[in-house]
Amino acid sequence: MSYQAELARALKVLDAKGQTVTVAKVKAQLTTQVPLPLIIQAVKSAKANTPLPEMPSDDARLSDAERISQLEQQVAELSERLATLETQHLNR
Repeated sequence: MSYQAELARALKVLDAKGQTVTVAKVKAQLTTQVPLPLIIQAVKSAKANTPLPEMPSDDARLSDAERISQLEQQVAELSERLATLETQHLNR
């Protein structure tokens, strides 16, 4: 079940019980782990009577190899930027 579906289900349960929506109450209704920032976002949406915003799916997680590859590329790009900035600073 996606984070969004899980949060929608928890909010629906609280609404059916007539309870006010709080982070603790939503968290207590969850059957799977959902990141706290997403729970807070869902509570804010519920209190403002707005629909839940699009949330990342827990299925969208990258494999360790993909994540390592992305991080290695990011480190290479940042190292290149740092070298450029150091060169510019030394040439002043």
